[in-house]
Amino acid sequence: MVNIRPPNVQKLDSFEVTMSAKLHPHSDGKDAPATKQFFLRIFDSFADPLAIYDQDYRILKVNQALLQFYQRTEAQLAGQHCYEVFYHRSSVCADCHIQKVFLSGKPQRREMLVSLPDGSQRPFEVHAYPVKDDNGATVQAIEHGRDISQRKSLEIKLKTSEEKYRTIVELAREGIFIVDAADNLTFANGFLARMLGYGGVAEIIGRPVFDFITADGVRLGKAQLKRRRQGFSDSYELPLRRQDGSSLISLVAAAPLMVNGFFLGSIAIATDITHLKQVEKELRSAKEFREKIINGITDNLVVIDPRTYRIVQANDSFLGRVGLDYQAVLGKPCYLVMLHRHSPCKEEGISCPVLQAAREKQTAFGDRVYPDAQGQERILQISAYPLLDHQGVVDLVVRLERDVTDKRKMEEALAFRSRELQKTQHQLETLFEISRQMNAKDSLRELIEALITKTGEIFPESEPLFLIMDADRSQFLHLAPGIDHIVEQPGMVADFVRYLGKIQDPQIFSVANGPHTPAFFKIISEIYPSWFGLPLLVQRQCLGLFLVGSRRPLDYPKGDLHFIQALLDQTAGHVRSLVLHEAEINQLRHHQATKISHGGLIGRSQKMQEVYELIDLVSVSDATVLITGENGTGKELAAQAIHQHSHRSKGPFVVANCSAYSPTLLESELFGHEKGSFTGAIRQKKGRIERAHGGTLFLDEIGDISPATQVLLLRFLQDHYFERVGGERAIEANVRVLAATNQDLQKAVETGNFRDDLYYRLNVIAIHLPPLRERKDDIPLLCWHFLKKCNLKEKKNILKISPNALQALMDYDWPGNVRQLENAINHAVIITQGETIRRRHLPRFLKEVLAPPHSTSLAENERRMILQVLQEANWNKHEAARRLQLTRSTLYSKIQRYGLKKTISP
Repeated sequence: MVNIRPPNVQKLDSFEVTMSAKLHPHSDGKDAPATKQFFLRIFDSFADPLAIYDQDYRILKVNQALLQFYQRTEAQLAGQHCYEVFYHRSSVCADCHIQKVFLSGKPQRREMLVSLPDGSQRPFEVHAYPVKDDNGATVQAIEHGRDISQRKSLEIKLKTSEEKYRTIVELAREGIFIVDAADNLTFANGFLARMLGYGGVAEIIGRPVFDFITADGVRLGKAQLKRRRQGFSDSYELPLRRQDGSSLISLVAAAPLMVNGFFLGSIAIATDITHLKQVEKELRSAKEFREKIINGITDNLVVIDPRTYRIVQANDSFLGRVGLDYQAVLGKPCYLVMLHRHSPCKEEGISCPVLQAAREKQTAFGDRVYPDAQGQERILQISAYPLLDHQGVVDLVVRLERDVTDKRKMEEALAFRSRELQKTQHQLETLFEISRQMNAKDSLRELIEALITKTGEIFPESEPLFLIMDADRSQFLHLAPGIDHIVEQPGMVADFVRYLGKIQDPQIFSVANGPHTPAFFKIISEIYPSWFGLPLLVQRQCLGLFLVGSRRPLDYPKGDLHFIQALLDQTAGHVRSLVLHEAEINQLRHHQATKISHGGLIGRSQKMQEVYELIDLVSVSDATVLITGENGTGKELAAQAIHQHSHRSKGPFVVANCSAYSPTLLESELFGHEKGSFTGAIRQKKGRIERAHGGTLFLDEIGDISPATQVLLLRFLQDHYFERVGGERAIEANVRVLAATNQDLQKAVETGNFRDDLYYRLNVIAIHLPPLRERKDDIPLLCWHFLKKCNLKEKKNILKISPNALQALMDYDWPGNVRQLENAINHAVIITQGETIRRRHLPRFLKEVLAPPHSTSLAENERRMILQVLQEANWNKHEAARRLQLTRSTLYSKIQRYGLKKTISP
């Protein structure tokens, strides 16, 4: 009977024969069974799992280590496909290292997570080797796996240690930095960048350290860097320069970085002591002030420590009485200096007012006889005043001595100086209280920063981020650094905001959410191997997302997640309130923004703001508007602005100057005429009313039309029908009428020169354009506008108007209004050869104005003076307040009252 063996067994025998031949190349095959047993013993002796596969990925042989690892028997594995046994797949893995061995014939190596029977996973380092026949073809593959869990754990611990130190450096409240041997910054923490006024560390890394040192401190900085190269460590004060040009004083502690005797640079810690230096200066001033006060007291004053009886302070009067200098009495016992005794008064049975004041915590009095510097005895009245510390314990005793004859005078002086000292102390206490309150402002940014700080304490190895939506929930607010590079990608913000807007219930987002997640979460997963996100909800409405990410694999405890969720639930309502509050403030600021132009009209004064508001109101209707104002104030520009902002803006804007034609011609210009209606009417002509159909008709100088034309115009305004001159057919015209005049039509009505019914038809809505002399604050803005216009016309590049020239323009009353101002600027541009218009370039009537016109108004004179000083000080309000001898708050209120604004060059 023939014994037919399974294919896999035949392949295993072939492998064993092949390996036997390789191990015993000179064997003749007779000892093959012994060789086979020797090979199997070697194969099973490996402590790491081993497996042998054929070209069909079937398992030919496994060692005992692999069987124990997977808790299987050899019979369960032999002949099975590796991907079925180990990966529960029905086909070869996409990235199979065994497949690569057969395809390339070369060994392969990879790290991978191997699933265990208990469901856990371990990291393994897997090697795969080819087994080739005599022709060099790969016939089998050996797989060898090694458990590297311990090594990975050590790597994670090392990285954790590095992250802890990095976190400590970033959380430090001092600037930490490293300077290389070429004096360039190679490392800095975020606090140093913020201390120097930069948005991030990337803006300062790589730059020379001298870029951040003031000119006064460069010499010291170079000297200190030289000492680092010599191996010395130092602490020193160094003035630093911020990004905005301001300076700060820092205390720098620096040490050299030496490796094997070679200087690699220096590491330093910088602490901002600007405030401390200011306090030190104030304390020094206070000390000098105190010493002046003490030495200004004509009584003999000495301050004594009641515990040791040693003198801690004495004034010049006391020193003069005892005939000693300050150093000779400072720190000496009072009984030795004043009585030349070697023991306290109480041991001698003498009543001591200092001891009495300290014991009773109240003022003690007593008379004593003391010799003065010349040895003459003087009767002195002693007053001892205890000074209590914040715990109510007597800290010091102030002792005053005076002659009885000068008692009243000394009492008055002491009372006065005591009140002054109390007043000074109260002022200092008030100052510190105000400073404390100013450091406790409430805002959305402050709240978010506090939450970030708190969550950073809970998750020290992670990076917390807040994505808060605005009041409309249409975009994210820019509240924290490091977010823009994540969300500012085309289309991603809008998609993610819409995604968050649909969330109504609490949930936790994480890397395990699966493939059906927004693109934003996919980017987060690329940046952070471990992360989680919690939506901020108020009444099932999502306000944004709180995100915590770690740059290494990390498990977040459930207890910490629940705590953060509770914290967010407690603060979400306050976050929403602050978002709405700041949105209301921004909206209010937006509504209060001042317009500087409207159509062709230029000006930011209050009167022009009122004109702009009226234009916006009347533009939405078809009502007739009467525009009044002097010549040159821009009445036609106002009419154009009304037309451009109305629903007729696509229609024609037709202008008819009523003062430019005779009564007969004006009637023909407005209404048109038929052929042959009068001599010279050789053809039919459409009037301006008919040409303005569907648009706006602007009647300039309406006060100059004749009574007959007034009748025809009144009829048209009533029913919008008219007849051409010489015609008999009524024509309808859909036209809005805007009229303008520089006359007082009310007076013309009263004198009978203008029809009252026509006046009321025209004066449905009135807009008055103020003369330029009533809105002089707009003169600088108009000047820059006309300067740009004239530069283009004359092909010049004049950049500035000198302060004297601008003052002359401001001081003139401009009877010709804006048109006259434009002509004056045009004249100056033509005359000027350089880049600045000066007073000598202005027209003669302006150069002859040597002084501003006299004003009897105290407010106007004050306004002129403040504006002049601000211009002379280049709008430096601190310097202007000093020159005007005003406080800055008073100057700000007057600037706001008079509506003063800085003129900015184009």
